[in-house]
Amino acid sequence: MTPAEAKPRIQEFVAELNAGSVDAVGRFIGPEFYRHRPRTGEPGAADVIHGLAVDLRRAMSDLRIEVHEVVETDEGVRCRITLSGTHDGTLWGAPATRHRLTWAVWLALRQVDDRFAVNIEDVTPPVALGLLRELEIVNPADQMDLPPKHPVEFPEVLMRLVFTGQMADKPCSHIDQIRFAEPQVRACSTCVASGDIWPALRMCLMCGFVGCCDTSKNRHMKAHHESTGHPIFRSVRMDEGWIWCYEDNAFFGRSRLAMAT
Repeated sequence: MTPAEAKPRIQEFVAELNAGSVDAVGRFIGPEFYRHRPRTGEPGAADVIHGLAVDLRRAMSDLRIEVHEVVETDEGVRCRITLSGTHDGTLWGAPATRHRLTWAVWLALRQVDDRFAVNIEDVTPPVALGLLRELEIVNPADQMDLPPKHPVEFPEVLMRLVFTGQMADKPCSHIDQIRFAEPQVRACSTCVASGDIWPALRMCLMCGFVGCCDTSKNRHMKAHHESTGHPIFRSVRMDEGWIWCYEDNAFFGRSRLAMAT
């Protein structure tokens, strides 16, 4: 697939999205991720991108996408696009800020049958955090140790992309050591004893210890890992429940809790 072949299809897709047709996703994006084929029961790329498109369109009624350039790669093409719009609706539980936002990003595309497999190439934690702070989904840097302003339900797929850069599970040598799945307490007892607060709680999946997260002032879950060697934990929030391994830098969705216990 050359840029000359890909560009008209990309522009057609973008034109439909700009016209408000998020259902165009299923006609242009296939079920496979760029370097990952979904397992049985796992949502496909088209499902994930369609859900994100619906969320963004609801949050930014004037959302617009522009295609700036398309270049050839060994596997397909890369295209640079810009998304812009006014945050005038609720996004994942965060109310409208009325801020005008612009996000430039490179996409990698390769053709699979008559559709594309897509990868967002430059989603890094600093870039993602900057955008989420503009949307007031994540606290400002000097308030990260405080509870979030809004009860946000952040999409698991974006957390996976931000923290691992890929959709496929990373290898983890500790996922089979899970012994505890559900927290028995809803507080960091060490913080309670000192009169401190926390933005979020984590639970050690090897012993059940509950401590404050790594953005808190005290970082008691990190201290627990360092003192015990227990590397694998989950978010205590029931609408999240994702798993993270300190040692392998591996992220797993909440569905793995049921599989692991």
